Amino acid sequence: MDSTPLPVDRIDVWQTDSEHTLSLAAAGVHVMLIRLRYDGWEDEVSNGAGTVAAGPGAWTLIGHELTLEFGPRAAAALSFPRDCRLHLDVDADAIRGVRAALLEFPDVRVSWWTPPMAV
Repeated sequence: MDSTPLPVDRIDVWQTDSEHTLSLAAAGVHVMLIRLRYDGWEDEVSNGAGTVAAGPGAWTLIGHELTLEFGPRAAAALSFPRDCRLHLDVDADAIRGVRAALLEFPDVRVSWWTPPMAV
């Protein structure tokens, strides 16, 4: 497993009536799209190639490092490590946006959470 975090230098977060979506990119290239769904719909993640799999089972955000935990099938389908680390080279407002979106679903998506260090 590669322990080098994937770089992310652009994050877009938007919300509709049915989902929160996080788009993560680096150097203008799509790295990952995460859809956190409401009303019992299955969450999903897509990679830069457009492959879609089940969303992360857990996440942690410490400072500028986001770690997403994928099940074995999702990790293999997406070609991501099971513990996928991303380095968020973005400002504090973007970090807060990511945290707020991920915290919308603490009962399902957070099996661990460490408060972030000052950003």
